[in-house]
Amino acid sequence: MPLLTTCPQLACERLKAGELLALPTETVYGLAADARNQSAVAKVFALKGRPASNPLIIHLASAEQAQEWARDITAAAQRLMKAFWPGPLTLVLPAHAHVSRSITAGQDSVALRVPAHPLALEVLRRFDGGLVAPSANRYMSISPTCAAHVGQQFADSDLLILDGGESAVGLESTIVSLLPNDQPRLLREGMLSPGQIEAVLGAILLRGADSAVRVPGQHKKHYAPTTPSWRFAQTPVADLGNPQYAWLWCGEGLATAGPSISLGNEPSAYAQGLYAALYQLDGLGLQRLLIQLPTEAPAWLAVHDRLARASQLLA
Repeated sequence: MPLLTTCPQLACERLKAGELLALPTETVYGLAADARNQSAVAKVFALKGRPASNPLIIHLASAEQAQEWARDITAAAQRLMKAFWPGPLTLVLPAHAHVSRSITAGQDSVALRVPAHPLALEVLRRFDGGLVAPSANRYMSISPTCAAHVGQQFADSDLLILDGGESAVGLESTIVSLLPNDQPRLLREGMLSPGQIEAVLGAILLRGADSAVRVPGQHKKHYAPTTPSWRFAQTPVADLGNPQYAWLWCGEGLATAGPSISLGNEPSAYAQGLYAALYQLDGLGLQRLLIQLPTEAPAWLAVHDRLARASQLLA
């Protein structure tokens, strides 16, 4: 049975002993382990059921620590670090030779970020090293945004969960590649927008479709409830009266026989509440979950990405 704590020192001691920790961040809770401890990193893959081909992000206490893990850090990378760290931005950079290729999935690049959560930063400062911290869930299931979600995912473990409240952002970080012989490239959408990043870079971001670099969260099915889930633009009116169907609305929803949640039509608030709403509706054990799609506006790109991986499109 998982254990809860609010003590960063206890959390740090657990990590130094080579054990795992559920770490709160502003994006989602991460399953943290010492990035220099091969045995601890292997425990992350084993507990999550995560394939070795899926790389991990290393979390740091400060931008200054990036040079311990990455080489050839360009001026462009430094500008992004200064502008957005701590925060929900992951940078993919050339990896030092000593960085375990079990973390990078065999690649010569490493993904780094500095989280913007006070408890996470306190643990990282006390630990004084890098932590791998993929989402604290079973592989491809809904990412956790509070301690209770983590406990639900790993109810049969003795995992220590550092309770830092609800995640403020609620979706995984934006990932940008800054590798030699390539232009800056967006590899994963997040709530930090391409426009914000381009303004600091002074360059246009390429999109990741042609990139050979593997990063987390790119499987076609991901972040998915166990309940069969469908997303729609046009409301399937005939289904509104089915009490075995749950509904997730963007803005004001229609009357339904089954349970429903509205997350509103403001992108940041919707993103912050999305995974919690999916956990709540998925836990009801109903026949189907129906999700209303937001508008196609740029501010919703990360939400659309997660919904596309979590559900099928209703024709």
